[in-house]
Amino acid sequence: RLNMGKRTIVLGDAAHTVKPYYGLGANTALEDVRVLSECLDEAASATSKNGQDDSVVPKAVQFFSDKMSADAASLVQISRNMDRPGKMFFVTFLLPIILDGIFHKIAPKIFGPSMFGMFQKQGIGFKQIQRKKRLDRTLQLLCIGTLFTGMGMAAKAGVKAVAKVIGKSEGFVFASTAAMAAAAMLMKKIVVAATSNKSIEEAVEKK
Repeated sequence: RLNMGKRTIVLGDAAHTVKPYYGLGANTALEDVRVLSECLDEAASATSKNGQDDSVVPKAVQFFSDKMSADAASLVQISRNMDRPGKMFFVTFLLPIILDGIFHKIAPKIFGPSMFGMFQKQGIGFKQIQRKKRLDRTLQLLCIGTLFTGMGMAAKAGVKAVAKVIGKSEGFVFASTAAMAAAAMLMKKIVVAATSNKSIEEAVEKK
């Protein structure tokens, strides 16, 4: 709830502090003021019919708290979860933005844009944004899991087919493939290092 008693409410940064570089502080505070104004009008309209003018503020306070408390809590959670220190920064902030960019580009009708893109949409609250991102994340994990499972099954079938053709065991084929992949990666690193050293030597000679 966002009210203390019947005549006191909290709004703006007092209700939902966010990181300053999100660009949401002033916007959400102004949104709170707009909703509060609507709640006052709604309460005034309701009480005028009953002839109880002294109950306008208490009703408006309750209306505001009921409408905005869920969004305020969601905004605070979003702000905290998106910007954690250390290794959690990659897991909770960078990786979701990368995944959202990829999946939204592939299927924009199914996956929403990144959290910052969702903030720019009109007519959608922070609670709705939070639910949408949770759904997107679940679908993304299912897609990635399905992809890796398919790749694993295809690789297993390929190893089995090769082993049958050459008359060797599947373990031998797998070990040989792994060794070849490791050798290829090592050769790539050697070539990159050699190219880098050559570039440095050429730069030194020019000087």
